[in-house]
Amino acid sequence: MPTIPVFVATDRTQRDRSNDFNWCAPGELVDIGSSCDRDRGNPDGACGCCRSFTGLKSRRSTTTAEVALLSMSFAEYVVAHHASLLGIGLPDDTARAWAGEAARDMVSLAAAFPAGTVVERRGDEIVARLLPPTRNRRADHRPAR
Repeated sequence: MPTIPVFVATDRTQRDRSNDFNWCAPGELVDIGSSCDRDRGNPDGACGCCRSFTGLKSRRSTTTAEVALLSMSFAEYVVAHHASLLGIGLPDDTARAWAGEAARDMVSLAAAFPAGTVVERRGDEIVARLLPPTRNRRADHRPAR
């Protein structure tokens, strides 16, 4: 089965910002929701919608996500988005069209980071909070005693 880069909810780096929150299950697929008029342009606004990701199953929010390589086809990923959109009451034809677009956008965004990167949303930007550790064989080498 192919793997695709996606964002999943994580509690890693939670509390790095005083206004962090996580009401998603760890590992839940997440999407980027729309921002309300009150918080638009202000990631630190009171609502939190401009700094959060939304769980596809729970429809709850988190301020942190992690890039994961999941064993699923792109078509399966679109189905997950479609089911989420149907769950909030969108008509099937609209949900189907938006699901494909959302899945493409999210895979494209996730592919810009190495797997294991913890990211946050700052308005219209997704930025790395914590990069995965890299292994440098020379740095790991310790001289024999």
